[in-house]
Amino acid sequence: VGAAHDLPSAFAAMRGTPPAAPAGAAAGSKPRTLPAIVFHGDRDATVHPRNGERVVSQCIECNDLIDVVVQQGQVRGGHAYTRSVHRDAAGRVVLEHWEVHGAGHAWFGGDTRGSHTDPKGPDAGREMMRFFCESAPPDPG
Repeated sequence: VGAAHDLPSAFAAMRGTPPAAPAGAAAGSKPRTLPAIVFHGDRDATVHPRNGERVVSQCIECNDLIDVVVQQGQVRGGHAYTRSVHRDAAGRVVLEHWEVHGAGHAWFGGDTRGSHTDPKGPDAGREMMRFFCESAPPDPG
């Protein structure tokens, strides 16, 4: 978040070069908890995988996440992946990080007729729907 402010810094961020000054909230302020799910291919040559790792690190720091469960998986006939599920002190899942092994720059689980899709999965759309439905805040009313 905040790694780019113009075209050169956007290209630098995509290459995985850290910004000159770290982005973040103003001193003393704490952002509200926002759930995040990150998918990234570990062989992405367009947007360096460090970008996904930095989003994960920022989310962990901003949300005081204290527990992580790491799972290895394999899509039948498709990509292997590592899924890291992070919880806050109350046990709520706030962050998931999916590292898709052997995959490049693509929408995972997409239709082969689309551009920049990788039907070998995992199905990012399905997992995002599940994640955000499960991490929705309780209804105050």
